[in-house]
Amino acid sequence: MKEDNDVRRIFLLNPDPRLVREAALAGVQVRSVRVDVTDESALRVPLAQAAEAGLCVNPARALRVLSDPAAVQRLVRDNRLSPGGTEAAPGDLRLTVETLSVHGMHQAVGITARMPYGLLHPAPLTDDTAAEVRAVVTALLDLAGYQYGPAHAEVTLTPGGPVITGCRAGLGDDPVPELLKAAGGFDLAAGAIEVLAGRLVHAARPNRFAAAAVLAPPWLLETAEVGVLPHVRFVAPPEAPRPGHFVVHADSPEVAARRVASLRTLVVGDDR
Repeated sequence: MKEDNDVRRIFLLNPDPRLVREAALAGVQVRSVRVDVTDESALRVPLAQAAEAGLCVNPARALRVLSDPAAVQRLVRDNRLSPGGTEAAPGDLRLTVETLSVHGMHQAVGITARMPYGLLHPAPLTDDTAAEVRAVVTALLDLAGYQYGPAHAEVTLTPGGPVITGCRAGLGDDPVPELLKAAGGFDLAAGAIEVLAGRLVHAARPNRFAAAAVLAPPWLLETAEVGVLPHVRFVAPPEAPRPGHFVVHADSPEVAARRVASLRTLVVGDDR
């Protein structure tokens, strides 16, 4: 990227509508293209053109690797990123890890846990365990050659340590971005726009917990009714057959679990 160019412009490959909306709100110019990311040769042409225009782009190989779950697993295995001899078991804690990369530097901006009731952010981990999770994910992105933008990794905590079960370029699925915002005020989409423009970001540390439940329709309460209930920070209505979700905040994981359970009963009833 041309360092003396102050115009905020980004390149989006197969653009995520959430990033397109955020770029429009921020006044950022978007250049985008749709291409099969599994075809490395097809990727090279638009990436070279975008780079020539001074935009931040990823190597074709990095995008191809992160689009292929089998390639990700080979990278993990061949480089011994996960503990040898460990496999994920049904009772192990599953995590999602959101990262933002700029100039090849990777920052893990959020670790979320998959709980029996839904999602909890930040994941209830010790500092040492969280550091270990961040380290294996950023090591994978280094090995893949990823340079710019958001990435979403899946990690399972086994007795032997964290096991990477998947990683792809792009934002985490909803409601993960809403959880980061509710727990610490960090806007994941806005941060993604910044790193795609070649700028560093500083993620806010969570100052509370946020939890979410994803619920299929029909809902017993209207979206507006859910939105005004205590502790609710965000609601996305269901549109059959697509489920909706709500996000609550709390001061502890235990309180978060109780609030989600109570709201679930109000929203969809006791039997779901």
